Amino acid sequence: MKKTILPIGILSLSLFIGCASKIATLTQEDVEKLRVDYNSGKIESIENLIAIYKDPLQPVEVRISAMQALAQTKHPDAQKILYDFLAQSVGLNYELLTATATALIENQTPDNVAAMVVGLTSAQRKYIEFRTTVMEKLQATDITLQVEQLLNIYQAEKENYVQMQESLTHLLGSTSDDKVIPILINIAKDNTLNISIRSLALEILGRKRNPMITETFIEMLGDPSTQEQVRDFALQAIGDVKEADVILALLETLNTGREQYFKLSEIITKALGNFSDPAVKPTLVEITKNAEFPLKTRKDALTALIKFNDPEVFNQLLPMMEDPDNYILFDEMTSMASALGDKTAFDKLRMKARAAQLSTTVQP
Repeated sequence: MKKTILPIGILSLSLFIGCASKIATLTQEDVEKLRVDYNSGKIESIENLIAIYKDPLQPVEVRISAMQALAQTKHPDAQKILYDFLAQSVGLNYELLTATATALIENQTPDNVAAMVVGLTSAQRKYIEFRTTVMEKLQATDITLQVEQLLNIYQAEKENYVQMQESLTHLLGSTSDDKVIPILINIAKDNTLNISIRSLALEILGRKRNPMITETFIEMLGDPSTQEQVRDFALQAIGDVKEADVILALLETLNTGREQYFKLSEIITKALGNFSDPAVKPTLVEITKNAEFPLKTRKDALTALIKFNDPEVFNQLLPMMEDPDNYILFDEMTSMASALGDKTAFDKLRMKARAAQLSTTVQP
């Protein structure tokens, strides 16, 4: 049944002041009556059309009819309302959607999480539909868009994509299910993605233990196109890597400037110190013996070797103590001898230290 149109004052009050249960639900026939009234000279009818268009409690089809009637008027107030609506995207009501998602996650159940995922994909789908429609209409217009306007669209979509990839990568990294590992690997290897997103995927992968990850890192280290990316990742997050094979492969592929080489070596040495895998011992020995490395890096490597409690390692390092310049490592070597619990190790170390001391004595 057709409802009787409300007078202007009553309609405005019912729409904006009255409680929800008292707000009148209008029809498309009511909107049509207002449109006819406006065309008949009742200019004040536009206020009611605006009120209907803005009222979220009115049926969508009624609000669309009100919007179409407003557009036909070409009235400045009507045009401004349409501009503001699009500029603010108030129809999507993301504030309400976000509040709803927050309320659901406070009660973490599988159904609530599933509802949030459905809501996310649904909102995205509606946005894509809106974007496609608007672009099609822009393409069909006779008005030439300014280059700046087109670039704004491009930049906004580019930023949206990067943000989505970053959020998705974080989300993938938060789950312990190994099914996400191939997806993270694809992100890390995708050279069309922003480098920060790929590095994030590498960082997250570095915290997981899976043979597939080790193979991927070593593969990327062997590829000149991705080698630099893995090194950049190493400088930032190598301490989180849990696979010794990856770190050793990284060290073997170093081919950078001296400063970066030493910096990366320092970080890798710290990481190697977290492993009990004997495979890392030769690398640590090499770093300890190489006087070109910074002293701190050499000490870190030597400290990392102590936990292996390996007499052979001690014997490999002992000859370097004949060099007076290496006396700065005497305390760490003493700790290694103590860990071995072998008196002969102390004796050998003292003999080497004595030899180093004699070599610095100036003969008359």
